[in-house]
Amino acid sequence: MNYGRILFYAWLLLISLTLVSVLIAETKNFTDVSAAIVCFVIAIKGHVVVDTLMGLKHAHASIRKVMLSYMYIIPGLILFGIAFPEVVKDLTTLG
Repeated sequence: MNYGRILFYAWLLLISLTLVSVLIAETKNFTDVSAAIVCFVIAIKGHVVVDTLMGLKHAHASIRKVMLSYMYIIPGLILFGIAFPEVVKDLTTLG
């Protein structure tokens, strides 16, 4: 498969996942489960961006691991903040 076709399918996947995220996030009953689904979609999109658009699929393992870990840690922190807002408030308040 040529690189142009791979980029096209990656773009199509990213657009589709974005639309799914928007449909889930813009519902009236946004719950912690909805947030978890949206964060999971964010992580998948980050993985596609790192491997396909940034071209790190065959890069040195440490560089790729750092970028992929960022794409999984940030959505995890967002989900933690949504699920446990009081804990985040206590951790970030000075007194």
